[in-house]
Amino acid sequence: MSAHSDEFLEDKEKIRQALKLERYICPHREINYPCVICKECREMDLKQYPLKNGFIEKTRNSSLISLILELRDPFDDMLLRRLSLALFESTGIVQKEPEPGFSITFYISQALLEKVAEVEKIIDFIADFQHKFLSETIAARSALNKWERSTTKRLVWDMSIQ
Repeated sequence: MSAHSDEFLEDKEKIRQALKLERYICPHREINYPCVICKECREMDLKQYPLKNGFIEKTRNSSLISLILELRDPFDDMLLRRLSLALFESTGIVQKEPEPGFSITFYISQALLEKVAEVEKIIDFIADFQHKFLSETIAARSALNKWERSTTKRLVWDMSIQ
């Protein structure tokens, strides 16, 4: 096994640990409020884990998993911002703004995990997000290039330039 795959498996296990959450009624708010957002009391049981390309903050009932992605250019940055916003709006699994110094932050609460049929799929998704995002940006670039070629051809035809 290579050093890369060892690090990947270690990170995946840390993410798995970060998703071992419990229902916890906040003694101050008297609801299952996400401790990782609040961080006001000692009872939150904050744990922190470094990842190969990120950082995990885990409390009793919620976790933040922040990743640094290798963004090649402003196009990648724009795609990541749009994807993050779409994931925030559709699932709430991504913070609207990443934690400072990171490219994307996944917000996982115990309440969210109650709605998930297969937690392992979320673990795989987060662990492989850099690779998945890279392949999606390649597809986006290809679609953009195809649009550019067909639009240019059509506009040149419209202008009757040969």
